[in-house]
Amino acid sequence: MDEYKRDDCRLSSADCRTGQAWPAFQSAIGNRRCAIAAVVGVLALATGAAAQTNVVDTKYYRIHSDLDRPVIADYGKRLDVMYEEYARRLADFESPPQQKFVVHLFRKKSDYTKFTGNRVPNSAGIFIPAQRALAGFEEGQGRAGLRQTLQHEAFHQFAWEVISPNLPIWLDEGLAQIFEEGIWTGNQFILGQVTPRRIADLQDDMRAGRTVSFRAFLEMSREDFQSRMKDPKIGRAQYNQAWAMTHFLIFAQDDAGKPKYRTRLVAWLRDLHGGRNAKQSFADNFSQNIDGFETRYREWVAHLAPTPMSVYSDRMSKLAELMRLFKDDGKEFDSITALRDHLTRGRFHLTEQRDGETYTHRENALTYLSDLSEKPWTDQQLQLDKRRGVLPDIVLRPPESSAIRVRFYQAGKEINYDLVFEPQ
Repeated sequence: MDEYKRDDCRLSSADCRTGQAWPAFQSAIGNRRCAIAAVVGVLALATGAAAQTNVVDTKYYRIHSDLDRPVIADYGKRLDVMYEEYARRLADFESPPQQKFVVHLFRKKSDYTKFTGNRVPNSAGIFIPAQRALAGFEEGQGRAGLRQTLQHEAFHQFAWEVISPNLPIWLDEGLAQIFEEGIWTGNQFILGQVTPRRIADLQDDMRAGRTVSFRAFLEMSREDFQSRMKDPKIGRAQYNQAWAMTHFLIFAQDDAGKPKYRTRLVAWLRDLHGGRNAKQSFADNFSQNIDGFETRYREWVAHLAPTPMSVYSDRMSKLAELMRLFKDDGKEFDSITALRDHLTRGRFHLTEQRDGETYTHRENALTYLSDLSEKPWTDQQLQLDKRRGVLPDIVLRPPESSAIRVRFYQAGKEINYDLVFEPQ
């Protein structure tokens, strides 16, 4: 399951004459997932949740939901595409499901909580092996967040049935996060994204000594992993490390620019599929010198950099947050130039509460209107697309990647937004 915590964020201006920060808001850019893989055993699902009268069948899934049918169909399309992506990437293990997987999607978190009997508090979604089912909700995390949650949890479902129900928890969670952060362009999934937040957190975890050795991770049981989740910082560090170690095994390159360990990872998964001991099989496929192998990993982490598409999507999410805040304050803009002028006068920064501590983003908010070299986007590259809606779309057309569009929509009393990558 994914532990879902919405961080308390606020926007502050160095020139705010009243001396007060902007009102606090719940930021999608601050969402943190601390997933606890699959819940083992039977989880009795409670009654009392909203009736899921809409049922949509897709190629691999049957979705029950109280959301509107077009919205459900969109989630279903993404789930089908992700299933085929799992199967394509892990073709050695492909086995078509004998029957469709079940998915329960709720509009409100409270209905999701009732449905799961509050057995998994603070979660954004869950995979329930005994029922071959996924469950999640849209409230708070929005459509983009729920898509990521489903990409993560659906991998657990795939891995449980197709690879092995006994994957080491760090590998299970690491792979799920790789797929969670995959970007769908409308034509293909692009995996291997490295977000700015991920690197900052990983480096901070390593400096603070919250990470553990390769050897300790290889030997850690699911029970120990879950027990350590009681400390939010340790929990986040575990998932950052699980992601980084798995990313290393998949995407680290040799001197010729080819994947260095990917075929070994597949061989290790094949061994796990066959029931071999995880630790011994890891040593056989990668290295008997576990400590030396970890040294290679740490050298790789030191040179890890954010991927362009992840930087762009991060900045677009922050722009969306700015637009929502300004809307609440009675300010709207009809062009990026007008927004840029306002940000220039105010010298705004985002501040958020994470694990009880205040964290201020170093960059000036003007950074979100700039490319990777901090050069402002032109009016042709970054635009406000006026349409009939609660706020105009924000559209970015970077030269080296797909266009990114932010679409705002009304969700009850709140304005939410969707982040969409469009085909080139």
